[in-house]
Amino acid sequence: MALEVRKATAGDLEPLWGLYAASCARQVPGDMGPDWHMGVYPARSDLEGRLAAGELYVGEQDGALVAGMVVTEGEDPIYAKVPWQVPAAPDEVAVLHLLVVDPTVRGRGVGSQMVAAAARVAARAGKRTLHLDTLEQNTGAIALYKGCGLTAACVMPVHYEDIGDASTVLFELALDGSAAGKGAAAGKADAACRKGAGHGGESFSVEVITVSDRSFRGERPDASGPALVELVERHGYRVVATRLVPDEREQIEAELRDAAARGVALVLTTGGTGFSPRDVTPEATAAVCERMAPGIPEVMRAASLAITPKACLSREVAGIVGRTLVVNLPGSPKAAVENVSAVIGPIAHGLGILRGEARGG
Repeated sequence: MALEVRKATAGDLEPLWGLYAASCARQVPGDMGPDWHMGVYPARSDLEGRLAAGELYVGEQDGALVAGMVVTEGEDPIYAKVPWQVPAAPDEVAVLHLLVVDPTVRGRGVGSQMVAAAARVAARAGKRTLHLDTLEQNTGAIALYKGCGLTAACVMPVHYEDIGDASTVLFELALDGSAAGKGAAAGKADAACRKGAGHGGESFSVEVITVSDRSFRGERPDASGPALVELVERHGYRVVATRLVPDEREQIEAELRDAAARGVALVLTTGGTGFSPRDVTPEATAAVCERMAPGIPEVMRAASLAITPKACLSREVAGIVGRTLVVNLPGSPKAAVENVSAVIGPIAHGLGILRGEARGG
């Protein structure tokens, strides 16, 4: 369903404030979201000021307001020490703030389309680059921005009024003020809307399987599964099921076969990829798959090795059963998100080929 992005009007302020409230209400202490605090950031007075300045934008879908954002012209002073890769004077920069998506429509590519719209706004204003930031813990947003073609310039502490100093990822997207550049910038960001979609824009289905004895027994909450759901939904995929199973090879194999029989496009498993005698997820996956896809875990391990040398101890595998791709991920929420973020873009292309919706190349 098409998303219409436009400048906000006074009548949009109340429903938009409700979207921010709904998003903040879904946060829990210590989660991997934006860590917003209603009344401080975002603040109602700030939104009113952005509205008056013409910097507030909303996204409408089927007549309902489902997203909002702020796009400002000129560099943000807190970015003064960031080593940006795209050279630009302060007045040649646009900044994206406070991107929010209605929780009920996440997973439908709305966030990606809003980022693409921000790029178009900036390009039309003749800006050379679009900047934004997100907390390092906000893994879902990081995956979204990378999928939209933005580059992480650096990770550095930034001081926020509501939470103090926090480790922050600074992103940039190169733009061109020319007519050709406007189209290129929009196309680069618009491509993210199709990352998790098949032919015709329909989202690929995903099942997330958490493999953990302790979580299965109720001794420890499952953190990895929800983190992966958040990430893939932000990336445009459609989560159709989540499962929690113990570290039992037969049960893991049964879940994988069931998902393939139901036609699920992508199955992500988390847990059971280490050296413990109970870690049997790779063996179960290999037993079920008809063809292996070794390049996927190779890229994930390479990306993880840039973070920790212990990545070499991960035994994750990936493979194909029928028209379903199965990818193993570590049990740590942080590692699982980091791993899949390294391959989520190419996976969409692979799924298109696997399911007959794209050609190999």
